[in-house]
Amino acid sequence: MAAVWKHTIQGDPRREDLVQPYKRVPVKEEDQDPDFRALASLGLGMAGLFTKNQYFSWGALFSAVSALCCMEHPEVNMKQATTALMFSLSGLASSYIRIYQMRGAPPKAE
Repeated sequence: MAAVWKHTIQGDPRREDLVQPYKRVPVKEEDQDPDFRALASLGLGMAGLFTKNQYFSWGALFSAVSALCCMEHPEVNMKQATTALMFSLSGLASSYIRIYQMRGAPPKAE
């Protein structure tokens, strides 16, 4: 004869009185690890702004956009990321404004 299963699963085996709902832990700004993309963007943005180097500024913009896209806690890191983005954009503006000013300048007499 075929074996007959005497044990059948009836309902959920967990105990409902022990189930606890998930509560999100609040994130503090001082407990956060530093975002290295935003930090690199700040450094490159400042270097591009002060030296008027386009390559530093483009690297800063790439790092700033990458930091904005990869944020784990946007409510905490938004201030640092927007500052990095503004430094990179101002570095690009200062490096390219020099090119546009030189474009309309009269040729140098030798």
